Amino acid sequence: MIRVEVGGMNRAEGRFSRRSAVTYLVAGLAASTWLIATAFAGAQQQTSPAQLAAEGWSAFGQGRLDDAKQLLDRAVSLDPTDADYQAALAEVDSRMGQQADAIEHFRKAIALSPSDAEFRLDLAQILQTENKDQEALRVLQVAHPGAGLADQWHFSRGFSLFRTGRFPEASAEFKAVVDQPGFKASASFFLGNIAYSQNEFEQAAQYLATAVELGNVATNRAYNAYTYDYGLTLMKLGRYQDAAAQFKASIERYDRDPLPWMFLGRCDEQMGDYPAAIEMLETSIRKDPSFQLSYYELARLQQRHGDPQRAAELFRKIGTMKEEEITAEENRAMKLRTEARPE
Repeated sequence: MIRVEVGGMNRAEGRFSRRSAVTYLVAGLAASTWLIATAFAGAQQQTSPAQLAAEGWSAFGQGRLDDAKQLLDRAVSLDPTDADYQAALAEVDSRMGQQADAIEHFRKAIALSPSDAEFRLDLAQILQTENKDQEALRVLQVAHPGAGLADQWHFSRGFSLFRTGRFPEASAEFKAVVDQPGFKASASFFLGNIAYSQNEFEQAAQYLATAVELGNVATNRAYNAYTYDYGLTLMKLGRYQDAAAQFKASIERYDRDPLPWMFLGRCDEQMGDYPAAIEMLETSIRKDPSFQLSYYELARLQQRHGDPQRAAELFRKIGTMKEEEITAEENRAMKLRTEARPE
């Protein structure tokens, strides 16, 4: 699963800043106490897990990930029962892309400190990037976050509930944060998806209009999905000119996907601009020569309003594509998007 970014906010952002002076105050105080003690005892600085953890976290803050991992690994080896050390190492693992290790260390941190809501939220977000939504929901079911984490908690639960098809529960979670700063665009996006899945297209359009308006920021890598989904919804409502504008906006953010080009062609066809429709479908095929549905759409359009020879050539390309296969392709194409664009 591509890590979802919605409303201009990556769900994983902030993970590395939340556990700052507050959470690691204990490690810092322990390190200070150790320094005083070793001034008299003559112990070696490197033998203290508290000092190693403090130095590791400092290295992490400076972007020295390899040093941070080495120091925190040593701290955990010396004191594997400290939940903060396990969590700090998990943070470093996650930043380094070592998600399996991050999951393991967050699990250990939670086993040592079951009521720590921040550990649970961090673990759940990593599990979501690994498509482990059922476990993420179990992790988020146990503890109750404080006010500082409540909104992200609701959103994270809503995201996994949505992906497991539990739409009524997901809707309740998203509605809990839809009016909160920083969540209105992303929550509206998913509420629009839920309404669309229930054929409530007018309501879906209202939510998605809000998502598109508020989510148009450079950091939102899922904005092409916002506009694409809004375009499909507007098509369902017969608002082809408005839908075309949304497909163009989606293409502007990410032009390698053949689907917005195809649906833009359909909108042009509905508005009677057949040359433009043909060009959009030709572009869709150029973007993905294996996308059979665009071949079918283009062949049909060329036959009626364009070049019959080109139509014949296209029909030969799709060969024995059966009607049920076309229907299946159509159904897949009409599904809304929830993922950020590929890198």
